[in-house]
Amino acid sequence: MASQKGISGFVLAGGKSSRMGQDKALMRLGGKLLVQRAAEILRPFVREVTLLAPAGRYRNLGLSMVADKWPDQGPLAAVCTGLLSSSAEWSIFLACDLPLVSRQFIRLLVQRVRATRSDAVVPRTEDGWQPLSAAYHSRCRTAFARAIQEDGRSIIRLFDEVRVEVITHDEMVSAGLREGELVNMNTPEDWARIAELSKGGR
Repeated sequence: MASQKGISGFVLAGGKSSRMGQDKALMRLGGKLLVQRAAEILRPFVREVTLLAPAGRYRNLGLSMVADKWPDQGPLAAVCTGLLSSSAEWSIFLACDLPLVSRQFIRLLVQRVRATRSDAVVPRTEDGWQPLSAAYHSRCRTAFARAIQEDGRSIIRLFDEVRVEVITHDEMVSAGLREGELVNMNTPEDWARIAELSKGGR
């Protein structure tokens, strides 16, 4: 059973933000940079929060950082970098471009981590798998690293090789999580929609 001391937290901020036209991590919602907001949401539930991003990009934010071991190779490489850098049994990964994610969601994720015998705990909403707001056991390191070396598969394609426990949309609703909890943003249009949703959030 994982305790807080047995869980590391990682904020994913290595994307290029090409469709947004500006660095998503440095956009603000409610007066806070999205990358800092993600770190604050994780912090109460993990022993440490580390930013996964290109070396030097966010050095002025005061966050512990680890540079991608496989730069520009996508989310799988970033998650694998985090797993390899952590001595914790479990690691929670949270993308910085999920502006509506809440501490209530992280609390639900941690509850499942503490009870599961699986290798990963991953939400699956009506939009599909959400592998960048999920928890992975250190047992995933071997399969993830092998996939990067072989063919750079997506995280989702690796779910056939590791034991995954699903947090369903219905479970999230039952836990009182709001609409759009795990909606990510890639374009200015997404940002406008999320800003509107956030007005009714908590």
